[in-house]
Amino acid sequence: MTETTQHYISEFRAFEQNGASKAPAWVHAIRKNAFSAFHQLEFPTTKHEEWKYTNVAPISKAAFKYSSAPIPVDTALVKTFLLPSIDQVVMTFVNGHFAAEHSQLHGLPTGVVVSNLLSAFATHGTILETNLSKYVKHQKNFFTAWNTAFINDGVFVYVPAGVEVRTPIHLLFISTESGTPIVSHLRNFIVVEERAKVDVVFNFRSVGNHSNLTNTVTEILAKKESRVELVKVQKESETAFHVDHLHVHQNERSDVRLFSLALGSALSRNDMSVIIDGEAAECNLNGLYIVAGEQLIDHHTLMHHIHPNCPSHELFKGILMDKGRAVYNGKVYVNPEAQKTDSKQTNRNLLLSDDAVVDTKPELEIFADDVKCTHGAAVGGVNESHSFYLKTRGITKETAKGILTVGFAAEVTAKIVHPDIRRYVDAEVVEHLRDKLHSATLPDIVHT
Repeated sequence: MTETTQHYISEFRAFEQNGASKAPAWVHAIRKNAFSAFHQLEFPTTKHEEWKYTNVAPISKAAFKYSSAPIPVDTALVKTFLLPSIDQVVMTFVNGHFAAEHSQLHGLPTGVVVSNLLSAFATHGTILETNLSKYVKHQKNFFTAWNTAFINDGVFVYVPAGVEVRTPIHLLFISTESGTPIVSHLRNFIVVEERAKVDVVFNFRSVGNHSNLTNTVTEILAKKESRVELVKVQKESETAFHVDHLHVHQNERSDVRLFSLALGSALSRNDMSVIIDGEAAECNLNGLYIVAGEQLIDHHTLMHHIHPNCPSHELFKGILMDKGRAVYNGKVYVNPEAQKTDSKQTNRNLLLSDDAVVDTKPELEIFADDVKCTHGAAVGGVNESHSFYLKTRGITKETAKGILTVGFAAEVTAKIVHPDIRRYVDAEVVEHLRDKLHSATLPDIVHT
């Protein structure tokens, strides 16, 4: 038994005996089962196929502490993370703990629930007991097992049948310095009933320069004819670590749109799995990652088609500079019964440095014979003919590179449907590029 393993065994015992002891019996059973799996598994290494290009040794060597209490955060600072000038429902967490003083939960339609998980155990225990941890399997995934063993707080969202939530639900997760590296095990569960509609923003931020670990698992159940748009913005400290598993289960004729913007952390791993379990359901899965310094950002996606007549579209783009590294592994899996599947998967990467590296691996596994599935990947630098065109108009070389880089990013941010959320993401992208490219002259993103 390693010293690190012994540390987490002690952490789990203390966790179960202290603040987490008030959870229902069925939650304790899930935790203990998951901790048994966590104890038997090992930190993934580059010898594991799913982690071939991502070395998590910096995480495995650190003995992260479970944070027992939130640390105060300045209200003015929290406001800078919000969507500007629009109404929004806000639920804020600090180091994995619900912060009611920084949350705004008014203005929801009748029947809609936006609650922290600890409270929902008491108010919506039946729904959670039936569904929580039923879609994401932890038996073979080290980080998911770790998260499940420490289930305590996170977000519970419930949208009743036929209800449209017009105000975006903004879920803000803040990580702060505490003198020692800590881990936040956030567990989120979202249920969208038949014909319901909702827009959700996941926003991961840091206060200070720290080496904390955010380990998040989110399960989304999109029922018949529902519509869900989820946009994730990850801009944590560039010395922090981020591991996230998003799992979506779709029923027939549902429409799910997912977007991931990855800017922060020293090492970030993003697993996005979609199970299309209903005929005529549609999923759009898109993302943008900007990598600088010596960052490593990894996206692994799975689009699993089970039933016929289901379209899915996937576009991920990466902008890499300095000695940054990125990994994209996208898999489309089509069952024998999933005839008439129409699936498109694309990964494009723009390298702004000779030292930047990207490992891209799009995959198709098709067991049906009447489908239209395509996949492709591209890696390259700035298009010289496009750059030359701009320079002939009196634009400097560096400004031309910035304009083309912003345009490259704009193609994928255009996939965000909600206009206010899209403007927020566009502004974050341009601000980040201005900082990393040291150019104040980059244009804003304008979508026609």
